[in-house]
Amino acid sequence: MSITRRQFILGTAAGLILPSFYDKVITLWENGDEVLLEAPPQADIELLAVDRGGPGLELNLGDPYDEPVPLTIREFAQRYGFDVETFAEEWWGCDQDDIDLDSPMDEWAVIDLWARNDSPNARAYRLLEPLDLGPDLTGPNAVGEIVFTDGACPGNDYLGVEAPTYVDVSLLQKRLNDLKTGIRVSIA
Repeated sequence: MSITRRQFILGTAAGLILPSFYDKVITLWENGDEVLLEAPPQADIELLAVDRGGPGLELNLGDPYDEPVPLTIREFAQRYGFDVETFAEEWWGCDQDDIDLDSPMDEWAVIDLWARNDSPNARAYRLLEPLDLGPDLTGPNAVGEIVFTDGACPGNDYLGVEAPTYVDVSLLQKRLNDLKTGIRVSIA
């Protein structure tokens, strides 16, 4: 379980958000709820920022309403890196010959591993987490944040990243452009 907050920092050095850009973002937002999203010159990847009715906008790589497909026991084992030969014994304590590997895998087991590995929010987390988006410290020049969540509480396997406000989405796009990532953020 971990939650980290990366801050965008105002300043004039390389890698910092320029005060003039920040002022422009805030002015547009305050004067009409517009979001400033400057598209990168070459966008190969699109992240969708989705307002799910919570405190922030969840970032998704792919269709934010995507759901897992049913898998057989064999497909599940292969998809998530389990040895098919020993899977039955490891999961159910029985011999492989005692189960039909081509029967459907338990739906909740599929959902649990899909949500952590293949869901659009988990894929966005894995895309953004290693990038130098900003320090995880706060300071007097911090102007926004991105929140990375790996298990919101004990027993919760949620893996995702959120921008608390539309202003933070604008600042994220600016930072992604500065890093020349080829990632475009859109509001869904």
